[in-house]
Amino acid sequence: MNSLAKNSLAITLFCSSLVIAPSCSLMQPSTQSVSVTATDNTAELSADGQVIGVGAATVNLARNKSHSFMAKTPDGRIAIASVGRSMSSTGILDIVGGFVFLVPFIGLLGPGAWDLDSTTVTLGVPPKQN
Repeated sequence: MNSLAKNSLAITLFCSSLVIAPSCSLMQPSTQSVSVTATDNTAELSADGQVIGVGAATVNLARNKSHSFMAKTPDGRIAIASVGRSMSSTGILDIVGGFVFLVPFIGLLGPGAWDLDSTTVTLGVPPKQN
């Protein structure tokens, strides 16, 4: 293989990697699975105001925003919790890659640039008072 062919192959591979590799966050799913459990298995669970089950449930939630959870028992006892978000490892890679190639910064616009701070939520319902 002559020098020109090797250089052309190297340039083609490099350009292909620039198209495939940048903006990894855009390739991540927009939701993340969160398991929610109440310490009282009769409690109705809700995430962001929507009922998701009783006692324990798993729900897929958007990565790019914070979420609130509530457990409410039939006798009115309530527990609440929230989960925030933080930059995901792919989001960090997009930032680093953006300084080198600029294009990966686009990945920060996608929800995959974020991770929920916790994928397990336990809602401690207060005990019944006598």
